[in-house]
Amino acid sequence: MRLLLLASALLSASLAQAQPFQQQVATESQPLFQCSQTSVSAMMFIDVADAALLSSDCSTLPRLAEQVQISFIYHREFAAEDFIEAAETLLKRNLSKAEYQQIETDLNSFNEPYQDVVEGDRYDVRSTADGLKLLKNGELISQNTSKILSKQYFKIWFGTQPFNKKLKKALLKSDR
Repeated sequence: MRLLLLASALLSASLAQAQPFQQQVATESQPLFQCSQTSVSAMMFIDVADAALLSSDCSTLPRLAEQVQISFIYHREFAAEDFIEAAETLLKRNLSKAEYQQIETDLNSFNEPYQDVVEGDRYDVRSTADGLKLLKNGELISQNTSKILSKQYFKIWFGTQPFNKKLKKALLKSDR
């Protein structure tokens, strides 16, 4: 009986973790709907985070709609500097020198407020008609009205040389 209760509790916990993201998020302009979610691993066995892609129109995948959000719930600690360095490195890889120079000032300003994360923290990066927004645990910590930055920033995850090719592939598969 105890084994059955334990198995039931573990199953409930894993099912609860399987849906850590909302199915719909309200924004100032229009709602975003969850298109996909996946786990993020490093070196194939280190559980790093869960990720979700939300869009105003999931039917456009693998092409991203103008209004889109990528969300991460972290399973380990990361320093703010790690996010900033990764964003800069990945954007330099995915943009021409001229494209990077065009967004560099806005990028530095947008990335500056990144904060350290601990297990359970969540980051949402949202592109809407109002520009690019960064939320930590639901609180707005950075925003930029540059439409160019807003479009280019998602190349971190969806460019030709993304952060993680498996993550890109998993998120761009629409469940709808």
